[in-house]
Amino acid sequence: MSSVCPVLIDFSGAGLGFDRAEMEEFLVKLADEMQSGELVEEAHLAREVDLPEASKSGLAAFLVGILTAEINRENIQKVMDFLGNQFYGKTITVAGELGGEKIAFNFENLNTQELDKAMENLDRMVDLHIKVLETKKNFKE
Repeated sequence: MSSVCPVLIDFSGAGLGFDRAEMEEFLVKLADEMQSGELVEEAHLAREVDLPEASKSGLAAFLVGILTAEINRENIQKVMDFLGNQFYGKTITVAGELGGEKIAFNFENLNTQELDKAMENLDRMVDLHIKVLETKKNFKE
């Protein structure tokens, strides 16, 4: 298994309130910060051809709110910690494949034992897709 894992990090549902240009600027800065902190080998704005299901030739448009990153498997947990700190109060989900089976974790609702199991599996998963989502608050009046 390769020591570097390609990962899509999706901020499009995070409720950040940015227009397209602001989102692009935010993601470029975030990618630079992740690279300078040596969390990722490489990070850049995702293009349609970066999506696993996108085998459409000739498309190269940037996808709003999505980064693609090359992460050393040893740093996946550090990246999750970084995202958790940067986006405190947001829901972070991770989907991928492990042993031919598609699995997903929602890091907002895991107890300690489930969190440990999820983190243990992260560095063995392939086709990782991380999403940062706006947390829905349920208030009773």
